[in-house]
Amino acid sequence: MTFEQMQAEFVRSRRGAISLPLTGVLNYSVAATVSLFVSQARANLVLVACFWAIPPVAALIGRIRGEIFGGDPGNPLFRLSKLARLMVLATWAIHVPVWIEAPSLLPLTVGIAFALHWVVFGWSIGHSLGLVHLALRTILVPLAWYAAPANPVGAVSAAVACCYAFSVVQLSLVDWEALAERALGGGTPPSTVTGRAA
Repeated sequence: MTFEQMQAEFVRSRRGAISLPLTGVLNYSVAATVSLFVSQARANLVLVACFWAIPPVAALIGRIRGEIFGGDPGNPLFRLSKLARLMVLATWAIHVPVWIEAPSLLPLTVGIAFALHWVVFGWSIGHSLGLVHLALRTILVPLAWYAAPANPVGAVSAAVACCYAFSVVQLSLVDWEALAERALGGGTPPSTVTGRAA
């Protein structure tokens, strides 16, 4: 299987799969809302809980939407996707000490670190949306953190929820079939492949 064929297969398997960013909108919105009613220490705990609740909530939303998770184990792009998620999970080796020693910084590190795997996802499907998501979080999360020193969890969580919402819109507008065809050698550049998926 050529790289182009692997990419086309990966694109087709991810067609319309927006359960993870939808969950990001939901869970970070919950964290932002709850932070208004609890202390900063408890808000950090809520943020961590909402983060770790993403996989089961996304699985539930995906099941309701009829999304298919996983893919051909013989296609290295599926393994790369899993490794990218493992990579960002490894950053908890940073977040936990930050949580203990400088708790006000936890929303900042969590808010940015878990955008890193979006770059791999965007590259794997041949679309710029991963870089856009990372850029938005790299800009908006620090701005939110600085803007609301009394409630950094709430501000950062709201910023991350907005970034996820933007990505949901982008994903819903992708023409997945055109993206797959482009991977096989035809079509328009990835940044212009839009239009609601069939």
